[in-house]
Order: sequence, then structure tokens, then C-alpha cells
Amino acid sequence: MLGFLKALRRAWSLWVVPTVPSVLGRADMVELIRKQRRPPILTPSAIPCLRSLPTVNVTQGCALGCTYCYTQGYPDYPGPDRVVLYENTADVVRGELERKRKMPARVYFSPSSDAFQHVPEVQAVSLQTMATLLEAGVEVSFLTKGFVSGRFLDLFAEYADRVHAQIGVTSLCETLWRTFELRTAPPALRIETIHALVRLGCHVTARLDPLIPDVTDTARSLAPLLEALSEAGVRFASVSYLFLRPAVARRVLEQLEGLGVPTLRPDEWEYQRFSEGRGGGRCIGVASRRERFERIAAIGAGHGVTISPCRCKNPTLATGTCQIAGSDRLGQDESAGQGLLRL
Repeated sequence: MLGFLKALRRAWSLWVVPTVPSVLGRADMVELIRKQRRPPILTPSAIPCLRSLPTVNVTQGCALGCTYCYTQGYPDYPGPDRVVLYENTADVVRGELERKRKMPARVYFSPSSDAFQHVPEVQAVSLQTMATLLEAGVEVSFLTKGFVSGRFLDLFAEYADRVHAQIGVTSLCETLWRTFELRTAPPALRIETIHALVRLGCHVTARLDPLIPDVTDTARSLAPLLEALSEAGVRFASVSYLFLRPAVARRVLEQLEGLGVPTLRPDEWEYQRFSEGRGGGRCIGVASRRERFERIAAIGAGHGVTISPCRCKNPTLATGTCQIAGSDRLGQDESAGQGLLRL
């Protein structure tokens, strides 16, 4: 087994690293601004599903640049193609851990950015920071649509039971990927990432978010995706629908129109705040979402994948949490506490 894992990690490293430039173009298309950050870094997020955990962002802004990303509306958003990298993150985290009377059980990466952006300097800081936490006995959890390279797999192999990964993917369609998420890992590569993490023994779930109504939530789109996720070892997936905010609405609608997709009518959608009133945006109505979640759950069940609506974005429809940072309690099975539709 160890020989197989070493071969897998070596093949992964050789494959992923050359793939990034060929898919995304040069990393220097992103303006990287280097800064030093003062403590505290390990702070809870305002997102209800993360408020009980320390979280960390190694960057301000995100090089992945997904069209629909809500962080583009944040007051401290540095602008498109600009990323502020906190180079001293690992050192500051190490100092905070040394001063704490009680170690945190788990730390989440990252509420406002992706720890696995394709920029080498960002990946290096993420790797150093995760290694600092894992070596100190602290579990690491993350949500990513980025590139989990061989260096991370080498690290995770040593601490697999302390790693909680949620991989974001909504469709296997390359056209949709190139339209909305071009600087993320291709969908097929994300499925391979899931398979590699599962084989290492990490805790792995999927996140189907944001689904676009009548585009990525159809049986034709979801059935092959859920089949691929199941074959890769996923048994639980969180789901939620597109929330349109003023900062992203125009570009999302323009890109959908460019694909020949019937124009969505967000002006007819309901405005809904997230759980506890934190954030929100226009989304399809609650009744429509319920019907669609039930249909998606049935498709998932056919492939052995339990579908769990994200409670943060669907407070009137779901209970529990979306498990964005893994199970609620240490040692708890990843299925426990998953969000369920209210009946």
C-alpha cells in the first residue's frame, strides 16, 4: 500500500504541476502584492457554519476569479486580478499556537479565498501554514476548487485523519467551467483530487454550489457528476443555488446569454438573507428550491450520495449544517449532522 501511495503521489506531482500553466495561462497575469500580517490571524468567521472554528485566509482576494464569487462585493476586495499575499502567515500562526492555553481542535481555510490558488507563492504559504497546524496536532479543513498538488498530498498522507476536504464542483461541462471558473482546476481534475484524497484516508465531501437553475441542476447535468463523485469515493455532498448580488449579477447574466442559455430573470427572484441575516442576495424562490433539492436528492440517492442543502443559504429549508469544515465533533462520522430538508 505504501508503495502504491508513493507512486500515486509522484505521478500526481508530475501531472499537476505542468498542467496548471497550460490550462490557466501564466500565473503572472495576477498582480501579487506581498504584505506582512499582524496577529491575530486565527479568528472565527461570520458564516454560521464556521463561527465555532478558527479560520485563516492566506490572501486577500483570490486569483481563481470565479464570475459568481460573492467576495467581489466585499469592501476590502482588492480588485480583479489582484491578490494580497500575507507571506508571514505560517510564522504568525505558529506564534499564536504557542501562546494559546488550549489548542484549537481544527482550523478552516479559507472563508474569503482559496488556499489552493494556482499562484506558486500562494501555494507555498498555504502549504507552510497547513504543515504548521498539522504538526501541532491541529486538524485542517478546507473548501477548494483549486489545485491540490503533490506537495500537499505528501503532507496530507502523514496526517490523513486530521484533514477534512470539501471539493467544490457543479458540473463536468468544460464549456461552463471555461465560462465561469477558468482559473480553477478543470472539473475532471477535481474528481481526481477527490479520488486521491480518499485513497489517502482523508475525510472528503463535495460541494455543489452554486447550482444554476435549469442549467447545472438538470438530471442530464447532475447524473454524470454524481456518478463520478460516487466512483471517486464521495458519499455526502452539500448543495446550494446561485445567489446573485449586484457586484456579480451583470457579468453572470451576460455570460449565460453568451452561451445561449435562456436569460434568467433575477428581478423576479426573491431576495433572501443568509442564516441569521448575514449576507444574502436574489435567488429562486423557496418553494422552487425545495422541489429542486428533493429532485437532486433522489438523483444522488441513485448513486449512493446523500445530498444536504446548505443551511446558511437556505435557513427556512434545511436543518443541521453543510459540513463545510467537516463534522461538528472530533471523531464524528462525516454524515452526522448533515443538513436535511425541513418537512
